[in-house]
Amino acid sequence: MDQPSNLATLEAAYRRWSDSKGDSVDEVLGLFADDIEMRSVLTPDVPHEVSGTHSGKEEARAYFEGLLKDWEMLEFVAERFIEGVGGNDLVMIGRCAWRHRQTGAEVATPKVDIWRFEDGKATLFYELFDSLAFARGVGLV
Repeated sequence: MDQPSNLATLEAAYRRWSDSKGDSVDEVLGLFADDIEMRSVLTPDVPHEVSGTHSGKEEARAYFEGLLKDWEMLEFVAERFIEGVGGNDLVMIGRCAWRHRQTGAEVATPKVDIWRFEDGKATLFYELFDSLAFARGVGLV
């Protein structure tokens, strides 16, 4: 039996991420190669677990733990996917909304995720979102 394409795998993972309100971290981590490079639009000087670059699955797990500890997902919508030649480079374009558990601030933002797959595993994940809204939500601004 053939393996599903990277695109089909990613589409299914985003559906479950949305439906579970972020309770599918293990599935997302299962997409990652052991040496995943996970980057956030937030620079490393922003004092939060989701900022900067996370190298490897354990650092990626810490990212998700920090995110879900501090934020409650209200909505996550993957609106479209763009697949590069060969199916190894993928982009998800969507939107999401989160509530900060401590401040109560709600943040709605466009969301773009850039993925690179090698041998069926993600080796790069780079996320883009409204960093100013994030900073306001956690009380940094």
